[in-house]
Amino acid sequence: MSHRAGLPVLGLDEFYRDHDDPGLPRRFGIVDWDDPASWNAGAALEALTSLAHDGSAEVPEYSISASRRIGTARLLTGDAPLIIAEGIFAAELIAPLAATGLLADAIVLHRPTPVVFALRLLRDLRQHRKPPLTLLRRGWGLARDQRSDLERWIRAGMRPEGLRAGIDRLRQLTALTEAEASHRFGPQEPDLLRITAVCFLRRGPEGEEVLAVRKRGTGSYMQVGGKLEPGETAAEAAVREVAEEIGLQLDPSDLEPLGDFEAVAANEPNTLVRSAVFVCRATVPEPLDVLAELEDHRWVRVADPGSGARLAPLMVQHILPALRDR
Repeated sequence: MSHRAGLPVLGLDEFYRDHDDPGLPRRFGIVDWDDPASWNAGAALEALTSLAHDGSAEVPEYSISASRRIGTARLLTGDAPLIIAEGIFAAELIAPLAATGLLADAIVLHRPTPVVFALRLLRDLRQHRKPPLTLLRRGWGLARDQRSDLERWIRAGMRPEGLRAGIDRLRQLTALTEAEASHRFGPQEPDLLRITAVCFLRRGPEGEEVLAVRKRGTGSYMQVGGKLEPGETAAEAAVREVAEEIGLQLDPSDLEPLGDFEAVAANEPNTLVRSAVFVCRATVPEPLDVLAELEDHRWVRVADPGSGARLAPLMVQHILPALRDR
């Protein structure tokens, strides 16, 4: 599926721990390499973060047959808009990647158990991963566990997809994320989208912070807000969007204009957004439950937002500078 999608792949198997690492779990008379405790989640997350922000990372080269690291290699993403992190421990990374705005989607390939058993055994025999009897015992055990594994991964936030549907989904994500990440327009004149945005501010431990939210299936954080409906003023649209997205009831008098700004749309290909931006110091309830199409939120330092999450162009180019000037 990764090959057909044409995207760079980080093989999560490269982050297994060496066979002499103390405390490795055991099963079938050998180290249980299907237990997340046999794997270095922190190192995998660090590599993915580096790939997302810098386009390159030092990745270990792991020998399955020798059960140890045998070297390192530098993985480059080039201009690819997405990276596939592939392996049975991918679900362990859903929460930390989502928290930093780097998760585009989480997919588990759903195939019949006999097919998975046969393909796994053929691969392991071809690569001489372990003695044949060990591979048969391990493969039979994993086949028995496949249904419960699938249920566990779904509970962790993965969506089951068949091979063709999964490839289609990856291609759709590629098209969307390419527009979002590159901020380049096509040959045609870009569309203009009228939106409104609301900056909720609070005093944090390191200075003023502004609330940023992320829509489901996207990677950029932005302000609460959205498109104007026919006949709405920007302030009316702001009040409506705030109620829909974070459940806070405002009055237009609660909003103070920050400015009207124009930037490349974070999630709409070949589109500019022109936004009326407001500041609101109404208290945001904590813990905050985001609603509607939103999936996540975070508080971003106005003076120094850092590099932990990707911020929308409107926020980076206009809103944060305007808040600093203010």
